[in-house]
Amino acid sequence: MIRIENGCFSYGEKVILDHFSLALPCRGITALHGPSGCGKTTLLRLLAGLEQLKSGSISGISPKNASFLFQENRLLPWRTVLQHIKDVQPGSSTVDPGFYLKLVELEGEGSTFPGSLSGGMGRRLALARCLALDTPILLLDEPFTGVDPERAIRILSRLKALDRTVILISHEEALLTEADRILNLDGLPLRCK
Repeated sequence: MIRIENGCFSYGEKVILDHFSLALPCRGITALHGPSGCGKTTLLRLLAGLEQLKSGSISGISPKNASFLFQENRLLPWRTVLQHIKDVQPGSSTVDPGFYLKLVELEGEGSTFPGSLSGGMGRRLALARCLALDTPILLLDEPFTGVDPERAIRILSRLKALDRTVILISHEEALLTEADRILNLDGLPLRCK
């Protein structure tokens, strides 16, 4: 289990977590759902180790076993689609980089530069790059922004087949039905509904 116990966190005077506790299973897809600004992204950043609790604890996850997909694609304009995948793959990986491109439906785009991709294609490339890090836990902040719902559902079903722990934030109702579990959140401070 991934656990947050009695977590407290704030940005200055703005309290995001106030003695917040949560347990998440280490299998399947968990969707975090709630209104904008309730603390979902901060929760994901805390799980990734990008932010640190002021008090309380997080267990069952570490930066070494988790990959984080930011809300922004953070693509390098001078690197091709295929280079983005190869740049992050662990040296010990035996997975063909084309596997990740096929998973997100970008096959045939390997030599394309990010500036020539649509917004949805850029988002899918960012997701493929995150997957190529080959960690057992994926923390995905709005992974399907700009991606048509039918394609997003197909990609999500492929993520399920990878047998990794996926924790994602989404406002897309169609995607939520594909998750193994939905955690409805509200705040501030963040709380489970």
